[in-house]
Amino acid sequence: MAQWILSLPLWQILRFLGIAAYILIAIGICTGIMSSIPGLHPVIKKTLIKLHMSSTNYGMLLGLFHGVITIIDPYMPFSWGEILIPFTAQNSPILNGLGTLSAYGMVLLVLTSDFRPKISKKTWHAFHLLSYPTFFMTFIHGYVLGTDTEIPEIRMIYLASMAAVLLLSLIRFTIGSSEKTYTTQGAK
Repeated sequence: MAQWILSLPLWQILRFLGIAAYILIAIGICTGIMSSIPGLHPVIKKTLIKLHMSSTNYGMLLGLFHGVITIIDPYMPFSWGEILIPFTAQNSPILNGLGTLSAYGMVLLVLTSDFRPKISKKTWHAFHLLSYPTFFMTFIHGYVLGTDTEIPEIRMIYLASMAAVLLLSLIRFTIGSSEKTYTTQGAK
């Protein structure tokens, strides 16, 4: 069985899982931001939340598989310590450390969302704001360390997703701020 696993194209699987995880995480953060825009129709909001939850959950799982496969990859194997302890990898310790921190961030985000009914909204929201640094670390890990970033289409996926997150965040916080200002001024 072990020989069969080692005969698989692990380097290609590793790269595919990393890119697929990143795309799902990017979809997750974009749909999460969009679902929080005030004034959305309830059906649209519900659909966005479902897509947000499923894409982040699957993105996290693929990302975890991406990390675990590096242990058995004969091309550039990692030890459990290098995967679990940030910034200890022999190769590109900073960039691989960002990948490890991203994995921890994703697990924390998913777990706190699973326990959302048991924790206060304020606590959940504080944890959920970690999605921004988690996404940025994931972006840097994949964009700079990923060997497929040399492919123009892959590079465009990374850059377009970062632009989408920044643009949606700007829209969300602009609308949220103007709505608060309007509500505050209307209350006077």
